[in-house]
Amino acid sequence: MLAVCERVVKDLWIASRLNWRSTRVWLRRTLQMALAAGLLLTLLRFDVPPYGDREAHLDRMLAGKHFDLAGWWVGAMVVKLGYELILPHDGMSDHDQVAFVQDYMRDVAEFKRLVNQIEEIYSDPSVADAAAASATLRAQRDALRASLNARQDIAEAILQDQVQSVLRDEGFAIGGQVMPPLRFRFTELPDLLVVSRRDKIERIASRELTTGLTLEEKARIEEMVDRRFDVSSLVTPIGGLGAYPTLLPETSALKWVLGVIAHEWVHNYLIFTLSPVGLNFLSSAEARTINETAAVIVEREIRERVAQRYYPELHAALASDAQAVAPPTNQQAFDFRAEMRKTRERVDELLAQGRIEEAEAYMEQRRILFVQNGHRIRKLNQAYFAFHGAYNADPGGSPAAGKDPIGPAVQELRKRSPSLGAFLREIATIRDFADLQHRLQSRQ
Repeated sequence: MLAVCERVVKDLWIASRLNWRSTRVWLRRTLQMALAAGLLLTLLRFDVPPYGDREAHLDRMLAGKHFDLAGWWVGAMVVKLGYELILPHDGMSDHDQVAFVQDYMRDVAEFKRLVNQIEEIYSDPSVADAAAASATLRAQRDALRASLNARQDIAEAILQDQVQSVLRDEGFAIGGQVMPPLRFRFTELPDLLVVSRRDKIERIASRELTTGLTLEEKARIEEMVDRRFDVSSLVTPIGGLGAYPTLLPETSALKWVLGVIAHEWVHNYLIFTLSPVGLNFLSSAEARTINETAAVIVEREIRERVAQRYYPELHAALASDAQAVAPPTNQQAFDFRAEMRKTRERVDELLAQGRIEEAEAYMEQRRILFVQNGHRIRKLNQAYFAFHGAYNADPGGSPAAGKDPIGPAVQELRKRSPSLGAFLREIATIRDFADLQHRLQSRQ
């Protein structure tokens, strides 16, 4: 935190040498960010449950394991406001900004390669002195990490502006500024504890957990929660967290980064606009599925448009992927999507009949089958389906969603919307699944 404060002081000193126009720009952007952050934080649920409530018991059980989102937020906002002040990338051409991001992504890939190489040396029993054997690699790793840290804020600012330029075209700007302003931070992500009922696939609680948990620690948390509340739980990694700024993992996969930036912004937008599916995200499975499915749809379309505008080689690769025809496959080949859909539908049937233990035994049998066919699923249970089934934007529905009709209905609404912007603005007004169905029926 001290380093962050020192950095901002330096930014302020630099800004003091700039003209009044730059200061006004900074003040305007700061006010916009503060407005967005204040509203988002106000609308998120930070209420304290009664002492005897399950939520309170869960929090006490997880004491010391919670992710410190408030502490992370303070540090991230200080850094972001400092960079809003000096705008270090404003003098760069579009070409130079694209090259900067591409160089940054290549170095992220190289950094991860060095980390993996060092880990292999330390895990090799034939290496007598791992420290000596990895000395050169560790020096390269540390130098590259320092270089990435120095460039991270600029890379983030460029990517923010690139995605916002497309969002602006879709009508999400007020006075030229996308609202809420798109802000994200590359960081180590927390794991997510997902809790579902046992007798029905329904997410009833979730908590962000501290980073760096071992598999043993995750298993102990799951066992403790399951035994105490007679529920199904899963500690799972996530691809992003829709706080403000949003949290993204550092990766060299530009295609994925562009999409998840837009995806997490959608969650903030649906809170910022006071939408029912945003405000009820934590309390309603229907709202969560509508919200997540809409975010995936927006993610895919925005990613393609940003790539087309700034990264033509990436756009060509995306177009090639979309047009590729899968080659004929052996009839005996394992079809993950079909098998997962079959699993979800059978589990729903068993649970509807009250055969909970049988459903859980069946899921474990199926998990072993998936692992045997190359799909490393650590735990397949009600919580797994409650989490993954909410992302229901695939044609025909997500395999983990089974026969859930909400995802296909959201996809149908997109097909009937004149633009992506019109689609998301309508999503922001939908109250629940019944309301969504009524709107689709009225357009037939």
